[in-house]
Amino acid sequence: MTILTKPLFNILLIALFVLGAISGGPGSAVEVRLMQQMAEVRAHQPELTQIVGRVTELGGGYITLSVTAAASLWLLLRGAPARALVLAMIVLIERSLVEGLKDWIGRPRPAFGLDWQLQSLAYPSGHAAGSLTAYLATALILAPPARRGPWVAGALLLAFIVGLSRIYLGVHWPSDVLGGWAFGLLAVGTAAFVGRKSELLRFEPQHEIVGRHRPALDEDQAA
Repeated sequence: MTILTKPLFNILLIALFVLGAISGGPGSAVEVRLMQQMAEVRAHQPELTQIVGRVTELGGGYITLSVTAAASLWLLLRGAPARALVLAMIVLIERSLVEGLKDWIGRPRPAFGLDWQLQSLAYPSGHAAGSLTAYLATALILAPPARRGPWVAGALLLAFIVGLSRIYLGVHWPSDVLGGWAFGLLAVGTAAFVGRKSELLRFEPQHEIVGRHRPALDEDQAA
């Protein structure tokens, strides 16, 4: 996942985030039409809507913070306090920044056939950003090097499903979700960059580990 620390990749993520904030939401005819269509689907698929409503909870604060806390505790018990600190801090800082950005950007949520009222604003999606940050960071920091690829793929898939669920339920515009994903990748990439520069994190390729028959860092072994 070294792409997360590449300057060009992060510039593209920032551009995507800004573009979504400027051009998406209620001012986009395409997004308005899509949200109207989602409202029609929900009206005719109440059972599916209930299922998606449960799935979307995987991106909520209760679950993502619980996963982060459990992973951080595991790292502490395995003698990797630096990684535990990085994991906890990245998730907590991301959540705080998202709430601040919501208030600053001030985008209203969609209002197409919703049966409940949500107090927070729309951009970026907290569920999309939070699930990607928590699950991807946990996969990168906690997973043993030999298993890191499948863990990362699973984390990205889970965050993708959570983001789509927000659009289906009509609680976020599509650009809210894209912005949330972009912000989550930026958060994890920033943490990876700082962690490498400060020697708190070093993600060693699997083939190098196999060649030496052991990780270069004790924390890799502990994870």
